[in-house]
Amino acid sequence: MTFHPAPTVREVIDGEFCLFGSMTTPHVKVQVTVEPGESREIEARLRPGDYRLRTLEIGGEQMLSYGGEAFPRVTAEGGNVTVGEGEDAGRMTFVNHEARRRIFIVESREWVHDALIAHRVTTMQSFRDLFGEDVLRPGDEVGISQISLLFTDLRNSTEFYERVGDAPAYHLVREHFALLAGICRRHNGTIVKTIGDAVMGAFSDPADAMRAAIDIQTEIEDFNAQSGSEPIVVKAGVHCGPCISVTLNERLDYFGGTVNLASRLQGQSTGGDIVVSRELAADPAVATVLTDYELEPNSSESRGFSDVVMFYRLTPESLRAKRSIFN
Repeated sequence: MTFHPAPTVREVIDGEFCLFGSMTTPHVKVQVTVEPGESREIEARLRPGDYRLRTLEIGGEQMLSYGGEAFPRVTAEGGNVTVGEGEDAGRMTFVNHEARRRIFIVESREWVHDALIAHRVTTMQSFRDLFGEDVLRPGDEVGISQISLLFTDLRNSTEFYERVGDAPAYHLVREHFALLAGICRRHNGTIVKTIGDAVMGAFSDPADAMRAAIDIQTEIEDFNAQSGSEPIVVKAGVHCGPCISVTLNERLDYFGGTVNLASRLQGQSTGGDIVVSRELAADPAVATVLTDYELEPNSSESRGFSDVVMFYRLTPESLRAKRSIFN
């Protein structure tokens, strides 16, 4: 006898479902359904931070930096999402002026700080080593809101080549390139290019750029001691700001006023020191790195810039004094 199991029949529930459930969307802090022409108030208290306010349906959105005060009233109207004055830090109000039901969503943006965005990837040396040919199409450009740039060069390199000889000097310069590349890699940065004896490095984090510059000047002393040759003296300048990224000579490169100023600041270096822009020094994380260093304020007129350029100089004496504490 053949046994045939009875068919199982379930009622099909008509509704909206979230694939995999709420455990896979921890960034969604609030989800509220509001009927057309109605408002809904709920009790909720969110931690201070960055949030995105939107509806599940296609429409506008608002970015919000929330400080813990009364949460703003969220309104859907005309296909857009707007915010207004809130009344109570412990309550949230959602208003639907649309002709159809809207599902309001409040998302935390904390994950953005850990996101590996394209800009951060392209400032990693390992990416350029492995995927150096993955560049933008010719003619394309990408705006970058902030990048930190480190420029270095050798002081009196022409005279150095004459004294040491072309071949030995070139060999020493190549070794110094390898040292700088290793330091940039260690601090989550990359060497964008070398021009003669100069190096251009890029970092997504201003504090990483500052740490790399400090390590370069402190480790050059060890490099000179081990080379057995005439010591080299490195000039360095660090700056941060917006720029554009383009493809040039089959590699990702950076252009704009920030790049020009970073190069000019390196030109203000006398060797063994670090010239730091006022913008980079103002970054809270950079200020922490520079806590125990003495900074000399300075200024200079710079070709191509209408205003006097303000900067700080981290002197060789200050670098040596800090290093002696750890030796």
